[in-house]
Amino acid sequence: MMRRLFSSTTLIAAGVGALVFYISLLIRDTNAAVLVGALIGGAAGAITWYLLTRRASGPDLTSALEGAAYLGAVPDDAAGPAPALTEEEIADRFTGILREIEGSTTGRVLLVSSPGPGQGASRVALNLSVAASRAGRRVMLIDADSSANGIGRFLSSGTSPGLSDVATGTATLAEATRMWTLEDGASFPMLPAGDDPTDSSDLAGILVADALDVVSEHADLVIIDVPPIMWSDATPELGAHADGTVLVLTDSADPASVSSARTRLDAAGAPVLGYVRNRSNGGSLVPHRLRSAVLGAGALALVLLLGYSAYTGIQLLNSWNQVDKDPLDIDAVVAMQESDEPRAAPDPEDEFVFEDGEDAAPPVTPTTVPTEAYETLLIIGSDEIAGAADVILYLVRPTNGADPFMVSLPRDLYVENPCTGGNSRINSLIKGCPSEDINGPTLLSYQVGAITGIEVDHFATFDFEGFTAIVDSIGGVEVCVEYPVRDAKAELDLPAGCTQATGEQALAWVRTRKTQQLVDGSWSSVPGASDLQRNQHQQDVLIQLFTQMKTFDSPTELTTKVRSLADNFTLDDGLSVTAAVNLAWGLRSIEIDAIKRLEIPVRLTRSKSGQSILVATATFDEVLAEAYNGDLPTEDGPSETASGSR
Repeated sequence: MMRRLFSSTTLIAAGVGALVFYISLLIRDTNAAVLVGALIGGAAGAITWYLLTRRASGPDLTSALEGAAYLGAVPDDAAGPAPALTEEEIADRFTGILREIEGSTTGRVLLVSSPGPGQGASRVALNLSVAASRAGRRVMLIDADSSANGIGRFLSSGTSPGLSDVATGTATLAEATRMWTLEDGASFPMLPAGDDPTDSSDLAGILVADALDVVSEHADLVIIDVPPIMWSDATPELGAHADGTVLVLTDSADPASVSSARTRLDAAGAPVLGYVRNRSNGGSLVPHRLRSAVLGAGALALVLLLGYSAYTGIQLLNSWNQVDKDPLDIDAVVAMQESDEPRAAPDPEDEFVFEDGEDAAPPVTPTTVPTEAYETLLIIGSDEIAGAADVILYLVRPTNGADPFMVSLPRDLYVENPCTGGNSRINSLIKGCPSEDINGPTLLSYQVGAITGIEVDHFATFDFEGFTAIVDSIGGVEVCVEYPVRDAKAELDLPAGCTQATGEQALAWVRTRKTQQLVDGSWSSVPGASDLQRNQHQQDVLIQLFTQMKTFDSPTELTTKVRSLADNFTLDDGLSVTAAVNLAWGLRSIEIDAIKRLEIPVRLTRSKSGQSILVATATFDEVLAEAYNGDLPTEDGPSETASGSR
């Protein structure tokens, strides 16, 4: 088996198949093309193998059986050793085979054998005896196969004394023979094999010859079940006493073995009178090599797919290992909140009063919802020079089938700072809490979970340079404006109409807060230009990035994207490569237009130092309730509005 598997013919065929598969991937590398390419590669390898073996091998099965009478076919069954006893259709098949045998020879002593093991010769011999007995024939069954695969495995009366004892003279024919009685009262004599292996020369001796002469004088038919022809010397020795052989084989029999078996039986004086196709529907015989080629095509296609999957998996893992990772440890923030240890002092500039003297609303207290209720990703764009988060965008995908949503948190949103116990703008949380060894993304993730009531699963951070590289890697994003716009501080300068913005232009677009537009030859501030408009720009660009990500059509393309972006992202260390692939493929199934774009209502106030601060005027629960009308999962059920963190 191993020799055939690693033969030069098989290796050449596999190489041809692999080459065709590789060329097909060069032409088109998509998921469908990978499957089609594997099938084509498998077919090419199989055809190569078939042509090579056809030149080097002998006849096919049809040629190997030429000149032997076709006696019939027996389908596969699970009715035990003698299906002719219980299955009427199969009983009719064996009755037909018996008639064909009687029409092919006047001989009375017939061997029933097969070229090799596993062909079912013993079952055929037993069922032919049953059919002959029921047809009123005087039949005797002789078991000459002393192995565990012979008829002896079906006997409850033991196998000794038997043929081996008759051959050596330790028992007479009468002493060794027993009756096999059927349920309908029919019966026939049966001679088991005996317990002791017999020297093959004894089977050709006078004692066996005399016994068979006695039996054949009284029987219409003597059926001798013998071991596989090419596996035992007993078969040709018994052939000296037989008039011919019934060859039993399956449709997968090896043609060369069939030819060799026929040659050996001819030399023994028991030529093949006909053959029975066992476990077969009797249809046209498919040439052995062709059948093997078809099976080989499927096997090679599977190997190519597995090899391709392993290769791309390794490539993806290597690319993934190049991405920088930071820990996400929400529990550390919770522990810090519960600790009595003194915290860092609040920044005086973060203290504020409302212009109208009202107090701030208390922070949201997270509650609990089902663990698997949401899949979430927090995207953080950081300004390394200012040491603040410039983009805070939260993506949430409910697992109950509700539409996903995104929400941008204004950088000046006033929130509690868990590190100091005071308050600050949310963008300053990216500084983290160094005294407690808590990084910025973790601190920011905790607070986003507190605000929305939905805990952050994973985060992805990038700086300005990384953002421009990401946009450039997908060929830019489209930005459309009615009039020319500019913002000197953000370095924004775009003409009227639609521009396929580069990474630098897209960065300026998502950062602009004091946008001006040229109308009638005069520059003026864009109405509504603010932090909230920045959020709108960020969401517009992110949606285009998602649209581009949805275009990858194969694991290879995904690997290429991961490799190209590896230097521009920092991810949380809990995001495994498997989870990342699932997340990326999950994005493909989302209709971009179905993503809800939520907005936290805020109002503007001032800190004591006169800096602008935004304060939420409604809880996020209320925002979700208005957007989803009770379709989000909570602790109370999968169809109620979300009201707490996971």
